[in-house]
Amino acid sequence: MNKNKVIPATEEEVLADMRRRGRRALILNLILQGLTLLTAVASLILYFTSDEHGLDVTVNHIFQCAAAIIIFNVPPLIARKFRCYIPNFITITLYVFTFAHFVLGEIFRAYDHIFLYDKILHMTGGVIFALLSFSVVWLMNHSSDGHVKLSPFFIVLFTFCFALAVEYVWELIEFAADRLFGANMQRWQDSIIQGAQIVVDGEVVEGTAHNIPYGNGLRDSMEDMIVNVVGCLVVCVFAYIGMKKKPNWFENKVILTERQFRRMARELAEKNAAKAAAEAAAAAKAPAQTPPAGGAAQEGAAAAGQDAPAREGAEGGEDKGETR
Repeated sequence: MNKNKVIPATEEEVLADMRRRGRRALILNLILQGLTLLTAVASLILYFTSDEHGLDVTVNHIFQCAAAIIIFNVPPLIARKFRCYIPNFITITLYVFTFAHFVLGEIFRAYDHIFLYDKILHMTGGVIFALLSFSVVWLMNHSSDGHVKLSPFFIVLFTFCFALAVEYVWELIEFAADRLFGANMQRWQDSIIQGAQIVVDGEVVEGTAHNIPYGNGLRDSMEDMIVNVVGCLVVCVFAYIGMKKKPNWFENKVILTERQFRRMARELAEKNAAKAAAEAAAAAKAPAQTPPAGGAAQEGAAAAGQDAPAREGAEGGEDKGETR
């Protein structure tokens, strides 16, 4: 038998439910932070015990772990600072994405060994930033002051443009890291032909020969932006259809402030009170239940049985009087 789900009715119950919902994401956060710290410690130990683990590799690993830990603590800090609730599916997706990029991708080089690993993460990034953008705009659009009321199309348009802007800034960061520090974030080194010479008009010129037109970096950036657009577009289409068909469905599935939770608690308590009052009024107006026909016949037969001796006694008295 399925147990009925208990729906919180008072403000205290709703606020307790707001805090309880984030426990699962918090547990995952602590586990991933622990694994990240262990990775940093292991890299530091390898620096002292292995000749192949140089200082530059160790510093890079520690930097990646520190960046991951900082991102892990951003959602809990925002939730405490602004007294808001961030849905689990957003925080869990962000935590897994952060660990997959900084630890698995950058330190254990999953980008080099797993097919389409980079593209999957870029698509996931588009989904994450689209969800965050949609939540913020939804929060503003449903504020209590009522000064901001946007159409579903404009909300989706802003969400789409915001996710694209974040992806663009990230590609700029990758380009800067490759040019300033000689990194390979845009995979431009993958297309270099080692030992090849560039000949122009019969003369050898300085440069780097690539086996892909315009180099692998341009193709990598364009593919990253395309898969990011795909992930963002899926969220936007789903959000637009949801706002058109069932607008209230998003109320407990986006970022909510404590004020909005209190408002939801009051509305839920008023709804429950009105329902209880309606049920009480319906019960008061309902007519008294009449006994079934079989029960009435049995009661009549019993009453007749009780009256029979009295009638027989009266008839017997009359007969005696006549005999006398």
